[in-house]
Amino acid sequence: MDTTTYTAIQVQNKTMSLQQLLQRLRINPAWADPDRCKRDLVLICWAESEGLTAANPDLQAAITQFRRVNKLYTTAQASAWLETHGMRLEDLIDILKPQVLHADLARHVISEDRIRRRFIETAPLYDTAEISRIATNDFGIAQELLFQVEDGADFHVLARKYSTDLATAKSGGYAGVVSRADLESEVAAAVFSAAPGDILGPFERKREFTLIYVEALSPAELNADVEARIREELFQEQFTTYQASLDIQEFV
Repeated sequence: MDTTTYTAIQVQNKTMSLQQLLQRLRINPAWADPDRCKRDLVLICWAESEGLTAANPDLQAAITQFRRVNKLYTTAQASAWLETHGMRLEDLIDILKPQVLHADLARHVISEDRIRRRFIETAPLYDTAEISRIATNDFGIAQELLFQVEDGADFHVLARKYSTDLATAKSGGYAGVVSRADLESEVAAAVFSAAPGDILGPFERKREFTLIYVEALSPAELNADVEARIREELFQEQFTTYQASLDIQEFV
C-alpha cells in the first residue's frame, strides 16, 4: 500500500493520507486520534471558506514552541528529530497549521459584542473566591475546630496543626483562587453566598469533612482571561455547527 496516496480521512475536498496519519502517530498518539484529525481538517476547510491563511510569523512561533517543548534547541537537533520521525519541515508545519488557524478563526468569527452579551448572560459563572480549608476524616474533629474558630481561634494555625490536606496544610490551609466550577455545587452555593471572613461547613465528601474560610470574593469582570474563555466557548459551539454541515469520511 502506498501510504502517501491512500486517503485515511477526508473532509469535503481536504484529505489526510495514511502517511500523514502515521507521522502524527510517531509524534504523539493523541495527535493521530481520528477525532483530532477530523477537527484539524475541518479547521482548514473553515479557514479557507473565511479567506484566512496561517501567517508565517504565527507558524514560526508555533514551530519555536514545538521545538522548545521537545528540547530541540539547535538546528542539528531539529534536523535529526525530523529524520528520525521520517518527516520534512513542511510536514511538521502542516501538522501545526490547524492550531494557528484555530486562533485566527476564533478572533475572526467571534465578535467582541458576542463575548460581551455572553458575559452578561453568564457572569456568575466567572465569579471567583479566595479560600482556605481544613480537611479531616472525623466529623467530630471538624465540628470542634469550627467551634474553636467561632470562639476566636486562628483558622490558619488550626489548619497547619490539624488539616489532613497535605497540599494546603503547611500554608495554613490556603487553597488559592477558585471559581464555581472548581467546587462541588453545595460548596459553591455556600461560598458565593457568604461574605469575606465567614467560616463554612463542615462539608462531607467521601468521608472527608471540610471547613472553608472565605478570604475574599471577587465578582466577575470581563478581563482578558474571562474574555479568552468565553471566546473559546462560543467558538466551540460554532465549530460544532459548522462541522455538522460538512461531508466527513473516515477510511481507517
